[in-house]
Amino acid sequence: MKSISVLRLAAILLCCMYLLGFASLQAQVNKWVNYTPNLTTVLKNPAMGWMMYEEGWSFQGTRHNKSNIYTPEVFWEQMEECKAADYANILYIRMLWKDLEPEEGKYAWIYNEQYKWYIQKAKDKGLKLAFRVFFHGVDGVPSYVYEAGATESPIDDEGKTQPYYDNPVFLEKLDKFVEAFAKEYDNPDEVDYMDAYGLGRWGEGHGLALEKKENLETVIRQVTGSYARHFKKVLTVMNLSQSDYRFSKPLVYDKLGFLPRRDGIGSFWFSNEERAMVHDELFPKRALIGEGCWWFNAQNGDNSKYKHFQGDKRFAMNDFKEAFIVSVTDALDNHCNTLDLRVPLQCKFWIEELPDQVQRFITLGGYRLYPDYIKVEQNNRTLTLFHSWKNYGVGVLPNNHPNWNYKYQVSFVLMNERQEIVFLHTEPEAEPSEWLKGMSYNYLSQFDIPAKLQGKYTLCVGLTDKTKNNEAAIDLAVSENLKIGKWISVVGLEL
Repeated sequence: MKSISVLRLAAILLCCMYLLGFASLQAQVNKWVNYTPNLTTVLKNPAMGWMMYEEGWSFQGTRHNKSNIYTPEVFWEQMEECKAADYANILYIRMLWKDLEPEEGKYAWIYNEQYKWYIQKAKDKGLKLAFRVFFHGVDGVPSYVYEAGATESPIDDEGKTQPYYDNPVFLEKLDKFVEAFAKEYDNPDEVDYMDAYGLGRWGEGHGLALEKKENLETVIRQVTGSYARHFKKVLTVMNLSQSDYRFSKPLVYDKLGFLPRRDGIGSFWFSNEERAMVHDELFPKRALIGEGCWWFNAQNGDNSKYKHFQGDKRFAMNDFKEAFIVSVTDALDNHCNTLDLRVPLQCKFWIEELPDQVQRFITLGGYRLYPDYIKVEQNNRTLTLFHSWKNYGVGVLPNNHPNWNYKYQVSFVLMNERQEIVFLHTEPEAEPSEWLKGMSYNYLSQFDIPAKLQGKYTLCVGLTDKTKNNEAAIDLAVSENLKIGKWISVVGLEL
């Protein structure tokens, strides 16, 4: 009996050794996974893509055409007719201060039902918001600010006025407004960026009214500093202008980390000096928020009149169709993250007359990130991953902005058969704000899988947001059938 027991024991041991060897064999994976970039889908990612545009005039009730007053209702009716929200990521809202706060403390987002309806429409369509509060216009500043002691410039050649921006009462009241504005809109889930200056003509930073010209540096410091103090989560930008760059470069772009925003893309107004600022000093450390120059208004915006184009001193163009094509080319040449379809009439023109140009910026504008390949080596419970990343777009993910603070990270996860995440590894060496078009970025990640995980799993990769419990947050440019939400499937594993 004893010898039989020994034989049985030996057989059991041999069996166990065979099974262990088989399990070890099964726990080996050596697979190279290649990805082909998706170049057509509209990726709903932050701080990039086409923008719809609210110039603020719909809240003024100014005439839109012979039969309609231009109102928020008209704005959305016409945007829906051309399905602009299908192509755009952002609704850029440029509004006068007085329309957002007609009386002290009476903020539109609390008291103005029409404004609240207008904002909700954008949210319902999956659009992020972006704002510029400006002051150049008839009664652009709330009357209470002047009553408290602010002063107003004379009427200019356009029949408009501005406050004197270096007036201490104006600066004090503006800071109070910005504080309240941030309490409502410093939310990156709803707001893409804040145009955090807005002074001068049309809020573009030029033609400022100052009581003393030597106060420009102080005014820039105070206004941008106010936005920087109060907005801690949303991207902050300042319009790029050679008229104040000697101050804005050190005070705003370098010290505060603001992104440059440039109106006038596709025109001579975007000067050689400003182009050099972008190419030589700002990009790629600072993503460029772009806005096209040319647009038609209610009077000359119908298709029969778009040929009445004034021309440009830099580019050869004969009509608005040619001008818009130049705008896309110029935006791509200057690494723009955004470009505007603009107001409803113009959105309709872009979508119906220039669909190839709309798609061109969808494909190349901003950032379009994807894994080029991932090589997976599994040795029992150790995974070694060689992964390479590319950016098909001309822009950059502004992950290095102080308010984002590198929140987006490359992460690998294991999902169980119920698509629940049971393990996560973040790669600290991979920094997506560094990824530029035409380059490959290669990394090595290695980690051990906890012993408690047993069974079948799917290895996935994504760009996660560390401020939101590392959920996959950036839509990567790969085929939809490889996606589980915003995660990208890599390979199946058995543990």
